[in-house]
Amino acid sequence: MAQENKKLYLQDISPIEGIYSDFVLLKNSELIVMIKVEGVNMDLLAEYEQNSLFEDYGAFLMSNNNESLQTVSMTVPLDLKRYNLYWKKRYLSIKNSKMENSESKKHLQQLIAANCMHYQDIELNSELTTQQHLVVLSQKIQKRTLVELSNAEKELREKMSKVKNSLESMLESHDVSLEILSTKETISTLHRFIDFKYSIYA
Repeated sequence: MAQENKKLYLQDISPIEGIYSDFVLLKNSELIVMIKVEGVNMDLLAEYEQNSLFEDYGAFLMSNNNESLQTVSMTVPLDLKRYNLYWKKRYLSIKNSKMENSESKKHLQQLIAANCMHYQDIELNSELTTQQHLVVLSQKIQKRTLVELSNAEKELREKMSKVKNSLESMLESHDVSLEILSTKETISTLHRFIDFKYSIYA
């Protein structure tokens, strides 16, 4: 009975064990890395361009089918932290300025403060979302030793470089940027699978 009532915490259900070098170590003895890929607006492409892209994508998957590769498209909260920070700095700038008209200054401060609160509420409530496209690469660790961990890191780094170059080659005509996620960003992404709303705090 006591076992049934045992509380579960994030650490209990999280797949993350820790960080090694530039990668995230999972509890199932895998190192992972994520590559974020901008989406291509298919509506802006002619039919032959769409077909060409599909063929290139198929060739990309075939050429990397031995790389423990997964593709993930997920809905994520829109990150407004930088936008909110801009408005907060703007508020402080007006507050510390030497505007001659005190009433105008007070009114402007109120408007900026209202903007800050509005967009902060939007972010906290995850009301705005966007699509994120990821390529996830993993490398299995055979034994829990530093030597095997180092070997897995080396293999994953080589795999990451190969796949990134292959993606860049496939998408070079579409002006699409790639970004290798940091360990913090990777952990935040994994947390979204557990708790979408509060993953913005990860």
